[in-house]
Amino acid sequence: MIAKFFKKTRPINTLIIVVVLTLIYVLSFFYLTNVTVGVLFFSKNALFFLVLLVTFFIINFIVRKNGLTKDNSYVLFILGLCFGMFPFATLNKHVLITHLLLLLAYRRIYSLRTNKDTKEKLFDSAFWIGIATIVYPNSFLYILLIYAAIYLFNKSTIRNIIIPLVGFLAPILIYGVYLLAVNDFNSFNLQLNYSFSFLNYNSLELLIPIALILGYLLWAIFPTTIKIVTINNEFRTSWFLLLIHLLISLLLIIPSVNKNGSEFLFIFFPTVIILTNYLQIVKEKWFKEVFLYLFLVITIAIYFL
Repeated sequence: MIAKFFKKTRPINTLIIVVVLTLIYVLSFFYLTNVTVGVLFFSKNALFFLVLLVTFFIINFIVRKNGLTKDNSYVLFILGLCFGMFPFATLNKHVLITHLLLLLAYRRIYSLRTNKDTKEKLFDSAFWIGIATIVYPNSFLYILLIYAAIYLFNKSTIRNIIIPLVGFLAPILIYGVYLLAVNDFNSFNLQLNYSFSFLNYNSLELLIPIALILGYLLWAIFPTTIKIVTINNEFRTSWFLLLIHLLISLLLIIPSVNKNGSEFLFIFFPTVIILTNYLQIVKEKWFKEVFLYLFLVITIAIYFL
């Protein structure tokens, strides 16, 4: 059964997930776009597929390094299915690169739970968010995640509050100076784009996966939070940071201009960790199977809608 198979972390599990991700990436191109296959096509998209794979392994590293889940393959499996349900997330290069940059920031933010190299982590995380803001201006919202981590992990000092601002502004100022030096400052544009039209979400290929993801989150958050709060351990703080992370991601998605599903990539990280923690506290084996099989069925059905 699928829940039992991915209950443990094994090389075969990772290999299967990578194969599934490869199929999703290929299907996304041939079912959603009109492409001309050639050497340039393969070389260009092989590079972005590599970016996609790197995001998978960075997420896995962050989860393992910071103990955000127990030892299982649910995170990567659910993550792969999320990409399948929102195939445009693999095609929007700006969103994909921005997500990779933000993952490098998350890696430092979640590690603030330890007392090692706090100032360096604050600067690095803000620096990556600054670069992500250049690529995708609305991602500046994630600077709030740093300050949430400072508060939750008891790192509130004047210096620690100032350092993220310096780190965030540094790449933006460097980029501005570079454009000024090459006489191309007119292209310096950090304008925030927004739209509150949700007509695209009326299509079944978006409405169904959005309803499933949000429904699963609402179903999972409350019992998992109660379970974690009753246990006096350090993961409780990381859990609250995950919930704030999810809220910030939703605030970024709601005013997104291109509502084609690619914007939901920003909630994948907190979502897969929250859902995995929920599966870890569920005792009914049949329910885990139904939970994951429904995910899988919806993912496959998207390509026939």
